[in-house]
Amino acid sequence: MSRENKIKIAELFCGAGGFAEGAKKAGFEHIWGIDIDKDSCETFKNNQKCEAFHEKIENFSKPKRLEKIRKDFGKINGLLFGFPCNDFSLVGKNKKMEGEFGGLYTYACDVLNFFEPEFFVAENVTSLGKKLKYNSSDPVVMEKEKKFDKEKLKNLNYQNFKKIMSDLAKCSKHGYRIYADNYKFEEYGIPQTRHRIILVGFKGDFFEENNINFEKPKKIEGPYTTCKKALQKIPKWAQHQELTNHDERVIRRLKKTAEGKNVWDLGDDKDGLPGVKKARMSHIYKRLDSSKPAYTVTGSGGGGTHVYHYKENRALTNRERARLQTFPDEYNFVGGKESIRRQIGMAVPVLGAEKIMKAVKKALKKNKKKIPFHHDWMIKAKGKDLYFTGKEKIGHK
Repeated sequence: MSRENKIKIAELFCGAGGFAEGAKKAGFEHIWGIDIDKDSCETFKNNQKCEAFHEKIENFSKPKRLEKIRKDFGKINGLLFGFPCNDFSLVGKNKKMEGEFGGLYTYACDVLNFFEPEFFVAENVTSLGKKLKYNSSDPVVMEKEKKFDKEKLKNLNYQNFKKIMSDLAKCSKHGYRIYADNYKFEEYGIPQTRHRIILVGFKGDFFEENNINFEKPKKIEGPYTTCKKALQKIPKWAQHQELTNHDERVIRRLKKTAEGKNVWDLGDDKDGLPGVKKARMSHIYKRLDSSKPAYTVTGSGGGGTHVYHYKENRALTNRERARLQTFPDEYNFVGGKESIRRQIGMAVPVLGAEKIMKAVKKALKKNKKKIPFHHDWMIKAKGKDLYFTGKEKIGHK
């Protein structure tokens, strides 16, 4: 596909560019990205060959700033944003909307209102749609039964999720038809158990005029991709293969830990953590299981959270973490060892992004008629009702 024919997109909270790399492989062209982290911006710029603005989203999303961006770079067809998940993560303090990052999606609303792109794709952790207080007055509709199913709904507890969906659905004068789905990325060939919610929105008039049909990418057939397979044959020329200098006790601890086990399996062994009775995270000093996908690669955390090799007595290198996130070996990162670890851990897996963006690209074509496809959640453009399907099918309304 020629450069002129590529669909032009931009990205907020772009990070190191996992989503962007996947989009590029799917045939999209990034025009610009923005992130508050300087190293991430340099990584993004170097690999995506486009502008990356290192600034606060609060300043970037102001009308005068956006006017200049449009003047300098032109219109965009789509907007990506993986708004920071710190305040929604079950691993974090779970402050939700009250946290420092909880309301950052509203700046995406500002950008959508200004540029009015034909579509957007957003990503966040699956806990965003879980364990939130359910309000029985909310018109959640079961597609099959066309009525409330209080038994199913009483435990959904999804107020923050509903607010984000409804706020995004109101963006632009035409609003956005939004589909939201839970993704278990290991089901799509990623060698890592990473679970996220993906929102795909289509501008109301564009959706109606083109009879947009959006179908999720297909899950893989057969066994999952193992971490062992993903970590094989890393070329010597690939960067970011620095080893961690472990304390002797950590090495002894790992020697005593079997594949797929963690420090708690050592019991009261002196090299375990016998004095710790609370906050027993399952991934502390946990070895990978070579026969399974890796557990979730994270971008932060102290001792014991760096992901540990299934056989060797060490933490993974950043290049190995990048392999689990399906970055190509040629993808190089800017910054120190911990900065690069954070960039890799916070990214969307490249292969997952590629499959999602290929599905979006297919949906952008004009159709003669609308075809219903299953999605976990849906809200109409400018709608108030959030439709939940579970395993039921959801169609166009």
